Amino acid sequence: MRSTSSRYGTGAQVFHWLTVVLVLTTYVLSKGDHYSLYSAAADGLRRIHETLGVLVFIVVALRLLWGLINDTTTKRTMPRWMAATAKLVQFALYALLISIPATAVLGTWLEGIPLTLLGFDIAPQIAQMQGLGQLIMKIHTTLANTILWVAGAHAAAALFHHFYLRDGVFQSMIPGR
Repeated sequence: MRSTSSRYGTGAQVFHWLTVVLVLTTYVLSKGDHYSLYSAAADGLRRIHETLGVLVFIVVALRLLWGLINDTTTKRTMPRWMAATAKLVQFALYALLISIPATAVLGTWLEGIPLTLLGFDIAPQIAQMQGLGQLIMKIHTTLANTILWVAGAHAAAALFHHFYLRDGVFQSMIPGR
């Protein structure tokens, strides 16, 4: 369950791969256009999208708490630039994983639209400001597109470590032996 100096533990792996699945599923269900999500035809998809988005936030919060309990830093020898880049990408991913759901909630509520969580609507908890809400939702969409690029670079780096460097970085996050 706990991480070692060469391998992430089951807890870290579960949080990592659950986050991957939730983010990709949420993105696919977004249908690319904020306003099409609020059509009557897409109401079911919107409800699932919003619930999964909130679940992303919850899983990331739990993952950060788990990191405080269980140091998930594997000890690897690598060039300083590579270690710094890995830290930067990790920071960017966490920043995006927190800001994407936060901008969704804020933008939705500013537009006066309730948020759906597990099938229940949560009425806006702030005053409606339509223009600001629309701007924040555009930021949300940009951040959502950005996370795919950053996560793609992260995955490409993992594959580079696996196939070119053969240093065990990729295997450290893969379930199993």
